[in-house]
Amino acid sequence: MERNFSVWADELRAIGEESAPRVQKEKLNIFINDRFQNNMSAKDAELSDSMKRYSLYSMQRYRTRYLLAKLTQFVDMAYKGLKVPGSLSEYTVLEIEHILPDSPENALRADFTAKNQIADYDEYKIKLGNLTMLEKPINIVASNDFFAAKKAEYAKCKYYLTSSIAGLTAVGNNSSITRINSKLAAYNEWTARNIDDRQGLLINLTREVWKIAPIEVE
Repeated sequence: MERNFSVWADELRAIGEESAPRVQKEKLNIFINDRFQNNMSAKDAELSDSMKRYSLYSMQRYRTRYLLAKLTQFVDMAYKGLKVPGSLSEYTVLEIEHILPDSPENALRADFTAKNQIADYDEYKIKLGNLTMLEKPINIVASNDFFAAKKAEYAKCKYYLTSSIAGLTAVGNNSSITRINSKLAAYNEWTARNIDDRQGLLINLTREVWKIAPIEVE
């Protein structure tokens, strides 16, 4: 879409010159819908296909870190009922954790292979669904252990996208927490199927993070 930005800039300048705030907002909403929303919708199938295949090495590592940081921040905002995001720097300094360890002991690799015979360990360990953000001290403790032991460490994480893997927090019937819980999942075991399931979960969150909403016109 970037090749279109210089063309669209002239339209934005014209909108910026509109003196009436209400009219300016209305024209901006039309512009965003016609130029951004329609173009994004046209690429929806392409996005879905790319995200289904997304792994740690699909893009530069700093871009994957940014993606995971945005998802983690979004879930925290939803959990706390916040509307305006703060600085992302708190999230970009977190460690990228491989839930299925990057460098497993032979016993762990053998266990996964035995239980997931049609899944390649090295393929699944780098899938987006197998990645999460974790504080460095907890990451060191979790290390290359089996999922059953890692769950206890994830529960200590202050970031809900990660701690929810170990268990969802239940508060009220229609709270900000229950609403974000409907978009998350906790797991008792870590199988290839669950990694694929979480990949889909993160894809849906990605759509939420970069969803376009019209500006309110008073």
